[in-house]
Amino acid sequence: METLIIEIQNPKVRHLIDDLVDLGLIKLKKVSPTWNERWNELSETLPRNSPISEDEILYEISEVRNQKSAQ
Repeated sequence: METLIIEIQNPKVRHLIDDLVDLGLIKLKKVSPTWNERWNELSETLPRNSPISEDEILYEISEVRNQKSAQ
């Protein structure tokens, strides 16, 4: 048995592949995406934010600390 990964260029080919499956000549297997592929797909959906400077981070930390100490 040989395993191949086929990229379909023409949608009509899918009908031919389905016919081969119906004849019992081939079997189709779903391939799960790799972790990197899944991460790339997810990261494309995240909003693009400008980077935060270290000074902005330190300012936010001090603000949170001030709020906690005021309570």
